[in-house]
Amino acid sequence: MESGDYSKAKLYYEKLYDKRQTNEFYKGLLLSYSELGEYKEAEKLIKKQRKKSNSNTLFIDLGEVYEAQGEESNANKAYRDAIDAMPKSQGIVIRTANEFIRLNKLELALDTYLEGKKLLDGKYPFSYEIASLYGTMGDKEKMISEYLDLLVYNEAYKQTIQNALNRSINFEEDQEGVDLLRTELLRRVQKNPDSIIYAEMLIWLFLQDKEFNSAYIQLKALDKRLGEDGQRLLQLAGLCTNNQEFGVAEKCYQYIADKGKINPYYNYARTGVLKSRFQKLSIEFPPDTLALTDLQTQYINTLGELGVNNETIGLMRQKAVLEAYYLGDLEAANITLNQALEAQVPTPAMLAEIKLDLAEILIAKDYIWDASLLASQVDKDFKNDILGSKAKFLNARISYYSGDFEWSQAQLDVLKGSTSKLISNDAMELSLLITDNLNLDTIQEPMLMFARADLMAVQRNYAGAEAALDSLSEKFPGHSLSDEILMLKGRMAESQLSYEKAISFYTEVITNHYFDISADNALFRSAELYEDKLGQPSKAADLYKQLLVDFPGSLHVVEARKRFRNIRGDEPNSETPRIIPDKVP
Repeated sequence: MESGDYSKAKLYYEKLYDKRQTNEFYKGLLLSYSELGEYKEAEKLIKKQRKKSNSNTLFIDLGEVYEAQGEESNANKAYRDAIDAMPKSQGIVIRTANEFIRLNKLELALDTYLEGKKLLDGKYPFSYEIASLYGTMGDKEKMISEYLDLLVYNEAYKQTIQNALNRSINFEEDQEGVDLLRTELLRRVQKNPDSIIYAEMLIWLFLQDKEFNSAYIQLKALDKRLGEDGQRLLQLAGLCTNNQEFGVAEKCYQYIADKGKINPYYNYARTGVLKSRFQKLSIEFPPDTLALTDLQTQYINTLGELGVNNETIGLMRQKAVLEAYYLGDLEAANITLNQALEAQVPTPAMLAEIKLDLAEILIAKDYIWDASLLASQVDKDFKNDILGSKAKFLNARISYYSGDFEWSQAQLDVLKGSTSKLISNDAMELSLLITDNLNLDTIQEPMLMFARADLMAVQRNYAGAEAALDSLSEKFPGHSLSDEILMLKGRMAESQLSYEKAISFYTEVITNHYFDISADNALFRSAELYEDKLGQPSKAADLYKQLLVDFPGSLHVVEARKRFRNIRGDEPNSETPRIIPDKVP
């Protein structure tokens, strides 16, 4: 049989079937007859098997034999007989439909399920199977309706239906499918105002389609209807924050805060409101100084109401960042963090984080050695912890900013083996910057000027940093720092949301400094900006590919490969590319 020698196979199957009329021997003999065109023998076999078995699928076998002989009417009658002969059995109904699906007779499979629904009379509706069949047939409207009907039968199928819809509808590209699902859900919500399940499904749809404000409106209505405490809104706020929808996150937190102090999430919501406002304002350029100043007042009022405790220490750290880097009030940030240190409520790890925050502020104030002292304390207390590595890297940066490049290099050599990939990569990059551009046999002035400009960039003094970099380029034209100067200008442009300007700096690195240490960084940053900020994935893919080919030893190789394959649309373990057109920004 496996080698296709049906004549010989038939002889053995006939002997086997004469001894025992099992389903296996029956199927083997039937296939042999069919492949040899011995249809009359096949008919006799089926009729003989029917005397031994009352399986309704034997009618389907008979229909296949009739159809092979061109007897369409007899075939259709046999297929209908298979449906009519079904008992009240969920398993047999599904098995019968699967036989029709195997023959690509989808209409008959559909009739099978509809007849099965009548037979079982509410015990099982076959909605999932029918919906899947409609999906195969390309009828999205009926597919959606059947999937949602299954919720009437049992709401516990909600996750199953969501998974099925996710497979059936591409929420990013299939606008027709999304619109059909939205229309049907809205209709059912209006028709069944007391039903929660359809409202939950509508909210789920809005989240799949990234319509966060619509999800907020529906969740708020649901929260009021059920008299809940806002926990669903908290989950939405977190999701909005991850998607940089800070305005909607703020509304979620404010709704919960408005419930009053009796609500168990009141303190969390109050801090969430301020965090969301800060995140929203922090990505605007130029910064809205008036709004930021007003936000500082809100931080002060909220901390006055809630007090300093474990729940509000994070709020104090945010306030310090706002004051130092957005309002330029380093002294206010210094005071805020010292108040947090003196509160004596945080855990040792939290105290260490506050010390590192304060060290960054002291660097910005040019209190270099005070900052180093704090970092050293954290390094000592958390020697074998990531916090200790952060502190050691901070000290290495301090040495770099202050011009003690040899000491900085010694610290960085230790950090290259850090268990934290991020710290290890940062240490590697700063180490390469120093070793590639510092020649102890010549003057250190260019490196000192660059380190000072780098510090000004960290302090968000972009005008001062750019002036220092221009002065360096004029004083030492053609210096080995030329590529690093362009990279720093690119990073500053990114911080000011000038993405195309940033790419122009990175492109200059790629064009004029392709064999310097910054070229792979310039390729990767440009690719990320094209993909994440400018919505031009094909340009990003070209740059990722260029990096992979020309810089196989780059620290960015793993991430670049992952992003490149994602843009191509590769299936896991697939090497077959799929062309993705640029999206409109």
